[in-house]
Amino acid sequence: MTLPLSSLPAGLWRASELARCHRAGHTTGFAALDAELPGAGWPHGTVTELLSERPGIGEWRLLAPALRDLTQTGQPVMVIAPPMLPYAPALAGWGIDLRWLSVVMRPARQTGPMTGGRGGRGMKTEDRDMLWCAEQALKSACCGAVLTWLPAATPEQIRRLQVAAGGGETLAWVMRGPAAVATASAAPLRLGLTVAEGSRLSVQFHKRRGPPRTEPLWLTLPAPYTRAPQPVTGVADDDRLMPVRPDPAPSFAPSTVSLVSASGVSHGLLDRPASALSGA
Repeated sequence: MTLPLSSLPAGLWRASELARCHRAGHTTGFAALDAELPGAGWPHGTVTELLSERPGIGEWRLLAPALRDLTQTGQPVMVIAPPMLPYAPALAGWGIDLRWLSVVMRPARQTGPMTGGRGGRGMKTEDRDMLWCAEQALKSACCGAVLTWLPAATPEQIRRLQVAAGGGETLAWVMRGPAAVATASAAPLRLGLTVAEGSRLSVQFHKRRGPPRTEPLWLTLPAPYTRAPQPVTGVADDDRLMPVRPDPAPSFAPSTVSLVSASGVSHGLLDRPASALSGA
């Protein structure tokens, strides 16, 4: 007996179409990207992997619209193990309310012993701690979003995060390197990010619940932040993020800014344009 497609249950996903979600995704702020994602936005309660060669190619500007929406409505955002301390005036300049942003940094100059055990085989202590932080933040269901850098995560660890997200309401992004595309992943959405000249970003759809898309999607991101506004509300007394003045004689591109942690032991750049990346 042959049944017409129209008689199939509404919840059944046809691979030729974008999957239907029980809840609409959170808009990315880019209409072209929304149109290519199941639920028309960042999915709630699942892990999204963002794969890029290096940090600072535009991932913050890609996520800024969603982070702005969440923090401006009083939903906490947890940022875990970023490779560089985020530059607070830049985030405030994009409309992100820093009062609702928490940053967990890796311990400085810590190599840590290798640890074993379930889900921690071959991991350094600080990697295990960052994985634990991300897992607990997702399980708590108290965050609007969790953003974490876990370049050495294994398929088992990504599965743990996917289980922790558990179909809840939290947006979850995991930053990894491009080599991760060759390994299996429980994340329902995997996007490759590649920087181009100016403020263009290529988005490659490695995995999604929908038909394959072989051609990348090109997005034009907002211009990188270049100057700290005065004053920056709620930052001067924040122990997590400390704005600093750009170096008087920077050795990098003029459109970038320097940053420093509250302990003064690390520095770097935030969302460098392609011209600065060419010599990286």
